Amino acid sequence: MRSGRSVGVRSTLPPVPALVGLLLALPALVTLGACTSATAGPTVATTALAGEVRTPEVSLTPIDPGPVPRTEVPARTPGEVARVVVTSTGGSTSFRNVPGDPIAAGRTYTVEVACSAPRPSDASAGTSYAVYDAAPGTWGHGEPLYSRPFPCDGSVQRTVNLGLPTGRVQIDVRGLPDDAIAAYAVIRPE
Repeated sequence: MRSGRSVGVRSTLPPVPALVGLLLALPALVTLGACTSATAGPTVATTALAGEVRTPEVSLTPIDPGPVPRTEVPARTPGEVARVVVTSTGGSTSFRNVPGDPIAAGRTYTVEVACSAPRPSDASAGTSYAVYDAAPGTWGHGEPLYSRPFPCDGSVQRTVNLGLPTGRVQIDVRGLPDDAIAAYAVIRPE
């Protein structure tokens, strides 16, 4: 017959607060072990955390980005080659392409673009403009003649001294953020 005696298992681990203190002091102890000079090294605080561990307070209040940058579409100028204007109201976005004069041989052009959105994005976010051949039957087909990323932060970006092949071209903006309010791209002679 067995006796009613229970055998307890004794833990060899120190209590939890002592373990937490040891773990927090470990990086400093490793640093001390790496010292090779004969002078006194850094000192380790011997007070361990007793009781609760404090965590930093976290604010879940959203940051107000401020007003949406305003994008002003420039007026048409003589010799303008092409423009696209994008407006967004509600859930609807409209693109208005306006053809202009053909590219003249030997001239250089400036592309001006801007975009605004409530949450500005930088040039790496995927927004870009592209210049396409506008000969009949080519719009939307093939690779662009020229393309460049730009930020959607309300700033006006310009590409200058751009040489393009003679003939008609169109410009388009791609990869606008879902919350873009307005954007434009214009090609004009320098």
